[in-house]
Amino acid sequence: MACIPESRLEVQVRVYSLSLIYFIKRRYILSISDFKMVRYFIYITFLILSADLLQAQPVIICGNAPSYAGEELVFYTLADHISQTEKELKRCKIDSSGDFHLEIQAVETMQVYANLGIYKAILWIEPHQEYRVVLPEKEEKTTQELLNPFFEPLEIHLGLENFREDELNVLIMMFNDAYNPYYNKHVNDIYLKSQPGRIDDDIEQIEKIFGKYSNPFFEAYRQYSYGQLKLLAYSQKVKSLSQEYFTGKPVLYSHPAYMDLFDQVYEKYFTFFARTETGGKMYDDINHRKCYSSLLQTLSADSNILGDTLREMVILKSIYDEFYSTEFSRNGLLSILDSLVASSKIAKHKEIGLYIKHKITRLQPGYDPPFFELYDADSNLVKLTDFKGRYVYINFCTSTSYACINEFELLNNIHQRHHQRLTIITISTDPHEETFNQFKRTNNYQWIFLYYGHQPEVLKEYDIRAYPTYFLIGPDGKLVYSPAPAPSENFETRLFEVMKARGDL
Repeated sequence: MACIPESRLEVQVRVYSLSLIYFIKRRYILSISDFKMVRYFIYITFLILSADLLQAQPVIICGNAPSYAGEELVFYTLADHISQTEKELKRCKIDSSGDFHLEIQAVETMQVYANLGIYKAILWIEPHQEYRVVLPEKEEKTTQELLNPFFEPLEIHLGLENFREDELNVLIMMFNDAYNPYYNKHVNDIYLKSQPGRIDDDIEQIEKIFGKYSNPFFEAYRQYSYGQLKLLAYSQKVKSLSQEYFTGKPVLYSHPAYMDLFDQVYEKYFTFFARTETGGKMYDDINHRKCYSSLLQTLSADSNILGDTLREMVILKSIYDEFYSTEFSRNGLLSILDSLVASSKIAKHKEIGLYIKHKITRLQPGYDPPFFELYDADSNLVKLTDFKGRYVYINFCTSTSYACINEFELLNNIHQRHHQRLTIITISTDPHEETFNQFKRTNNYQWIFLYYGHQPEVLKEYDIRAYPTYFLIGPDGKLVYSPAPAPSENFETRLFEVMKARGDL
C-alpha cells in the first residue's frame, strides 16, 4: 500500500508558511521593521506548532474501496471557519486492491472531509481513534461539473464498519435526523407569532433522546444547535443569545455548531453597533483615524462582547463581513486587522487574521493576483509568473459572448501598439476547448489565449461573474486595476497614466 509520507510538522507548517509569505511578499526589499515582524511571526508560529505537536494524537483512517483503486485520497479540514479557508491534512494512494490507510495527527475533535467525485464525504474524528470507513460507490463528475468552479458537491457522512451507538459520527447523524424537522418547522414559522415556551418544549423532546450521552463535543454540538432554534424563533433576542452562549464562555474555534451560531449572532456586527448611540464613534475609529485602540475603547461599551478573546473574534469576523460593504473604509479595516494581528496575545487570532488578510486582499490593487497555470492552444503550460517585469492585461471571456467579441478588435489594436511592454492574456471559459481554439485560428489573433479547463477554480479565485472581465497587473506582479477598464472604456489612457506615474514612459 503506497502512501505519500507526511510528517506532523509538514501538516502544521502551512500556517507558518502563510504567515511568512504574507510579510515577505509585501515588497521585494524588506525594511528593518518588516524583518522584525517576520522574525516575530516565525517565533509565534513555531510556538503554535510546538504546542500542537506536543498535544497531537494519531487518528487512523483506513478501509477498502476497489472502485477508487489507484486514486489519491485526500482529507481536508477548515483551518479557519470565518474565512472558510481549508487546510490539507493528509493524503495517501489507494492501492490496486482498493486498500487505504492513513494517519492524521489530531489535537482535538474535528470535522474532516474528502472530495470524492460528486460527493463531499464528511467524517468526525477524535484523537487516538481508528475509523474503518466505507467510501460511497465511485461517481465521477460530468465534464460540465468538472468545469464549473461553483459546483456544489453532495454532502454525505462516511459510513463506518466499526460503528457503535455512542460513537460521535453515529450520534451526530442521529441527532441531525431528529433535529432537522424541528428546525424546518421554525423556519416555516418565521413570519408567524412565536408561541411562548414552544422552543423549550421542542428542545426538551430532543433531549429526552440524546441527553443521556456525555461526549463533551456532542453536548456542545447539541447546545449550539439549540441556539440556532432560539435565534429563529426569537430573532429579536440576539443580545440575550450573545449573553447565553458567548459572553464569558470559551471560544470553540474548530467546532462547526459553535461557529455557525457565532456567525449568525454577530453577523455584520459593526454595521448594527455603529448605528447605536454608543457605537457611532466607530465610523471615526475605522474610516478616519484607522485606530485599533480607539475602536477597542468604543466597543468596550457593548456588554454583549465582554472580554478580550470574544471581542477580538467579533472584530475579526466583522472585518471579513464588512470589507466589501460601503459603510467602512477598506484601508481602515485593513489597518485595524494589521494592528490586531500584531498586538493580539492570542496565537489563534493571529493565525485567523492572516487567513482573513489573504482572503480579502487577493483581488485588491497593490496585492498579488491569484496564481494560475493554464494551457494554450499548442498545449504549452503558461504560468502567470512567466510575465514578471511586464504589464499584463488579463480578460476572461467566451466566444459566444457578443460583448467579448465586440472588444476583440480593440484588443487587437492595443496588442499591436503596446506588445513590447504589455502582454494580453485571454482566458477562455467556453464549454469546449476546441470551440475557442477554432475561433482564435479563424481570426488569427496574435496575443496569448489560454483555456481554463486545467484550473477551473480560477473563475472563483478571480470572482468572475460577467463576461468580459479585465484585470491589469504591473511589472512588479501586483494588481494595478481590479477589475480593469475594458478596451472601450479608455483603457489605453488609464494605462498611460499608470506608466507615467511609475516612471515607465
